[in-house]
Amino acid sequence: MLSEIDVAGVFVAPIVVYAAVAIPLFLICRQALGRLHILRNTWHPGLFELALYIALLSLLILAV
Repeated sequence: MLSEIDVAGVFVAPIVVYAAVAIPLFLICRQALGRLHILRNTWHPGLFELALYIALLSLLILAV
């Protein structure tokens, strides 16, 4: 699945679709980490969330 994807007549790169699919996964993980108070114990929560999103996106790309 490395070819362009047709979205309403516009060809988009597969990374855009993978990034859109990774967002709900990120939000679920972020909510779970918030309930476990892990985000409160990190040095920089914004950087931690960015790293989490990139890790999820990378795992999604590797899985496909």
